[in-house]
Amino acid sequence: MALYLISYDLHKRRVYTKLYELLATWRAQRLLDSLWLAQLTGPSGTIRQMIIGTLDADDAVAVIELKPGSQWSTAHGQDGGVAWLKRHIP
Repeated sequence: MALYLISYDLHKRRVYTKLYELLATWRAQRLLDSLWLAQLTGPSGTIRQMIIGTLDADDAVAVIELKPGSQWSTAHGQDGGVAWLKRHIP
């Protein structure tokens, strides 16, 4: 399984219920308001399509694979997301 950073922008309608339900099934961890981290079986395009299925047509999504050994730094990130980074990308 690979490590992914997932980000989104909801535009006109900001209904998060289906998106949050999907992220919960993946045990994703929130790092920032619209930035999540998850360990998933890719590829990133498939993950993106699953997320798009929970959103409106005008919403935006980015799915980026993280690699072990990547550098990262946060300021005021949410505790669960920071702990996820420490655990997966020390």
